Amino acid sequence: MPDNRVAPASHFAMAPADEVNAPDKGIASPAAEPRGGGPHGAAAPGAGGDTPVGGRIDGAVAAESQAKDVAPTPRNAALPPEPDAKTSPESWREELAGGDKAFRKTLDRFDSPAALAKAYRELTARLSSGDLKATKPPPDNATPEQLAAWRAEQGLPQSATAYVDGLQLGDGTVTGKAEKTLLASFADEALKGRWTADQYNRAVRWYFDTQDRLAAQRDQADATFKHGASADLMREWGHDYATNRNAIAQFFDRSFPEDFREALLTARLPDGQVLANHPTFNKAILEVAKSINPSGAVLPNAAGGGLSNVESRIGEIEGKYMRAPHGSDLWKSYWTGDSGARMQQEYRGLLAAREQTRRHS
Repeated sequence: MPDNRVAPASHFAMAPADEVNAPDKGIASPAAEPRGGGPHGAAAPGAGGDTPVGGRIDGAVAAESQAKDVAPTPRNAALPPEPDAKTSPESWREELAGGDKAFRKTLDRFDSPAALAKAYRELTARLSSGDLKATKPPPDNATPEQLAAWRAEQGLPQSATAYVDGLQLGDGTVTGKAEKTLLASFADEALKGRWTADQYNRAVRWYFDTQDRLAAQRDQADATFKHGASADLMREWGHDYATNRNAIAQFFDRSFPEDFREALLTARLPDGQVLANHPTFNKAILEVAKSINPSGAVLPNAAGGGLSNVESRIGEIEGKYMRAPHGSDLWKSYWTGDSGARMQQEYRGLLAAREQTRRHS
């Protein structure tokens, strides 16, 4: 059984006097093993210059008391700032730009040098993967065979015809014959510009969409202008409106061939308005029509020009055309198409002429 006797004093190293208060010899230093191994750890009296075990215990207790007196660090306390060596200077953009104003504006897109480095890393990765493969144009003196091989390598159509033949407008839209010339001319430019088929398709779609939008806007403007012009003429002509309109239509029917008449009536003024809808034009034509055929304004489209023919023509239209079997050619000649619109206008003029005759009789 081990002996619990006190070890000889010569077995303990004694610290020099000048190390007693040294910073690294304070309370954080490992405590020396007690001299004695007795029940109470007491050293023998008068045993050299060693510090008694009780003294060392008192020092440890004092240190623990001092540690408890220090306020603990809050759990969510902010961490101390990074050393200045890791903090980017505010002038890093100016330093990297080196006087290049354009590059300096580019650097404004990045919040920090780390963001710039990330963007550079992503760019180099895309370059390495081939996503941003540079396209080298063919030489100026390339042969037709070399050009064909280069276009095939780049996935480009081989000819202007290939652009047109592969055109895809979406929504089942098909171009008409009148548009083929325009598309072929546009394809020539696409071929010179080395456009892809998708670029050509998107450009053509944009063109047709723009044309459709402009046409819809023009139709709306025409309808608005025609409505306003008709309202002005109705106020000015009053009950003679239908008669005067029919006299104008008769004048054009007698004076011009059909193809030229349609071209004239659909012509547009410098401001874009349709000529046939303009009140000034209609009033001028009415004066010309009256001077050539004074009875025309009273007897619209009445064969023979006599007043007696007004009633017979009204009866003919009502019985032969208006009451014809539904869907028959006679029925369609009044109720459908341009011919129907013209006969309806004639019928309204006849009614107005009959009413005007009764007022003056």
